[in-house]
Parts: sequence; structure tokens; C-alpha cells
Amino acid sequence: MSHLQILTIVIFFSVSFIKISTVGSRSAKFLNKIEEFDDWMHSFKPNLKFRAGTAKAEDSAYWYNSAQAELGVKLTEKRIEKEAKNIIFFLGDGMSLPTVTAARILKGQLEGLPFGEEAKLNFEKFPNIGLSKTYCSDSQVADSACSATAYLSGTKANIATIGLTPAVSFRDCVGQMNTTNHAHSILSWAQAAGKSTGVITTTRITHASPAGTYAHISDRDFENDQMIRSAGENPDSCADIAEQLILNDPGKNINVILGGGRRELTPKTVLDPESKQTGRRSDGKNLISTWKDLKKKSKGKYVTNRDQLLAINASEVDFLLGLFAYDHMDYVMDADAVADPSLPEMTKVAIDILSKNSKGFFLFIEGGRIDHAHHSTKAQKALVETISMDAAVATAVDMTSEDSTLIVVTADHAHVMNINGYPQRGNPILGFAGISDVDELPYTTLSYANGPGYKHPEDNGERYDLTNDNLGNTAPTSLL
Repeated sequence: MSHLQILTIVIFFSVSFIKISTVGSRSAKFLNKIEEFDDWMHSFKPNLKFRAGTAKAEDSAYWYNSAQAELGVKLTEKRIEKEAKNIIFFLGDGMSLPTVTAARILKGQLEGLPFGEEAKLNFEKFPNIGLSKTYCSDSQVADSACSATAYLSGTKANIATIGLTPAVSFRDCVGQMNTTNHAHSILSWAQAAGKSTGVITTTRITHASPAGTYAHISDRDFENDQMIRSAGENPDSCADIAEQLILNDPGKNINVILGGGRRELTPKTVLDPESKQTGRRSDGKNLISTWKDLKKKSKGKYVTNRDQLLAINASEVDFLLGLFAYDHMDYVMDADAVADPSLPEMTKVAIDILSKNSKGFFLFIEGGRIDHAHHSTKAQKALVETISMDAAVATAVDMTSEDSTLIVVTADHAHVMNINGYPQRGNPILGFAGISDVDELPYTTLSYANGPGYKHPEDNGERYDLTNDNLGNTAPTSLL
């Protein structure tokens, strides 16, 4: 198996069933005409007039030759059968198969390809692909906490817990502090082997996925001591995630820490320099100051913006803490490109620093806001975040050798975003897929089974007409 590979974890946690509503006159008339449900279900016929002028870039010979070329490449690939010196683990949070498909098409359309579907994400060019199924020890549907424990530590865990065995249930602080219940991550193993380590995310650095590399916590929301107090527990005997990152093993030994979430590391008496909001800690601890004090003699550097990050001389820095936001980092589409570093830029700086270790390194990189955009039913932002993470993958590939570096790209769970209908090839992925046969109103290619933004029916019972909304594609081409 080549050290340069992809492991795509696809989890279908939610199955959505479409209910055909009979409200509205057009719906009723249509359904009355249906004699056989199966005939209606497969009744799609392409509109020949509409598709007659469609450009066709490939003939059958193209597809035969393409298949043979792909087979030829696979037959000549050399297996690398030795231990990888370096491991880079990319995690697309909530990056389901429909997300990958739609992001691929959007990338192609932003690049100006004839259609978009023919594009490839960088990690789709990897030589190996796999599928996996997952669930929590106590839940049919996994969250980012228990799944982080699974893919980083190798054991299933209970929902909302991180870095703990199934012996510890949600908010079991006593069980959390019992070290025999700790599930140690691959980052911890890498440190034990003398390797350098790094964690990068676009979320808060104390969020569930990155916390999986260093924390042992019975509630993923215990990011600061106040959250523990609010749950009726004692933070003096139940260490929070931020404290574990700065003071405990393996967190305190991580060489590169980049992401958002300054609020979790600073007390309520400290104003954030950017947002002007106070920190979230009630114990008075300023963990950022603590980190700087601990690293004074270890070539430590703390940065808060893009200019400071890109000005770093890797030869002069062994430990780097970069916190670029009070909360989560901004979505790519909302970010200040001058002030906020991109995921590819953070990846480059991290690899420059970690590569100095002759024993190698482990680097965890999360495109965490793919998940947040899906939760908010913001498909365009989710796809742009995916493309941004894919650009970081390209950076990692360019900076390393497949002979010594294993690169894995995966996801932790899915979302309820669907790809609908039979849109014409090359149709804007963020646009309409067609006109419904049920109510003769347009429907979008991408939709969500639940979440905010639901359009209530009109007073007459008819479905909301989506042409009233602006579906303009505003995705930036600069991220490609």
C-alpha cells in the first residue's frame, strides 16, 4: 500500500424519507393521475429540446481510453512497504459523500471547466480509497467527539466524550480522571516515539475534533472551567479541555497549535484584543500567558494574525501557538484575507517547523467549518470550506515525499445535505435542478432534510417559490 493514500469515511447517520404532500391544487391533480407508483417514480425523461444544444466534450473512445489509462497507472504503481516517517491526517468534519461530490463540481465550475463534473479534488487523485462505517458505543449516530476517539485512538467511545474508553459515560468526572480509562491518541504515540507533533483547525482549538488529539474529557463542552461549574461539577477535580492542552501531556508538548478560540484560554477579566469580548474562564487563569511562560526557553512563539504567522522563520521556532480568533475562525467566504491565515498557509508553516525533526512528525489538520456550514444549511460555505481544505492537501503533497510521508484524508460523520433530481450536466451546482412534476415549481440541486431556513408553504398550501430567493454563486475563485 502506498504511503500516499486516502481513507474516506462515509457515515450515513440519517436517512431522510420524502413525504409527498397532497396539499395544493396542482399537487392533487398530479397525484390523481398516478396509476402505478413505480411508473411515476421512474418517469423522468430528458427534455430533448432543452438538451439538444448541450456541448458534448467526449465520445465513447474518450471513455474507453480514459479507463485504459487509469488501469495502466494502477498496474505500474509501486507499493511502499515500510514504516512512514511522517503522518499527516486531514479531517473534513461533516464531509459526506454528497459534500465531496458537490465540492468537486463547484471547484470545476470555478476553474472554468466545460462542465465541472470532470474536475478532481486533490485527494481524489490519491492511489487508495476506502469506506468505513462508524457509530458510538452508546449511540447509533456518532458525533465529532466519540468519532475523534475512534479514528485517533482506535477504540469506540460514548457519545460526547473524548479520549476515554467506553467505561466512562457522559459527564462522569470521576471516571474521566481515572487514567486507566484514558484512550491515548496517535499524537501521543508519536510523541512517545520522539516525533514532533502539530494540530491545526479552523474551529476553536478546544473543539471536539482537535481535542481528540490531546484531551480526556467526559463532556465535549467542557472547554473551560466555567462550563464544568455550570454542569454542577468541580473543575478542581475535573480538568477542562483548554487546561489539558496547556498543562497536561501530550498537549503541553505539541510543537504547533493553530486555530481559533482564544476565549477558552483567557479569564473573564481579560478583553480579547480583536473582538473586545471577555474570556470565558472563571478561575482567573490566562493559559495563553502560561504557555508563553513555559516556552520562554524553548524557542516558543505566539501569533494572532496572518502577517505574524507568515513572518515566522522555522529555523528559529520549535513551539508555535497561533490563535487567530476569539471564537471559531471565520468562514473562508467571510474571512479577511489580509488578517486571517488560510488553511493552506497554516499547513505550510506547520510542516516547515515539524520537518526539522529527523525522527519525523505527526500533524492533524481539520477543515472544521464544513460541519458548521452544514449545521446552518449553508451549502455554498460548506463546499468552499471543503475546497479550501483540499488546497491544504495539495500544499502537504507538494511539501512532502510519498516515500516517507503517509497522508490520510477522511471525515468523521455526514450531514443531511442531498443532491436532487436530474440536472443537466454542467448545471450550476448551487442552482436549480429542474421543475417539479408535483407542483410545477423549481427545486434546487442541493437541499437539506432538516435545519434552519425551512420555507413554509404559502397560505394556499402551495410550496414556496424559490425563484423569489437569490441563489447567486458568490464563491471566491481566489481559493483555488
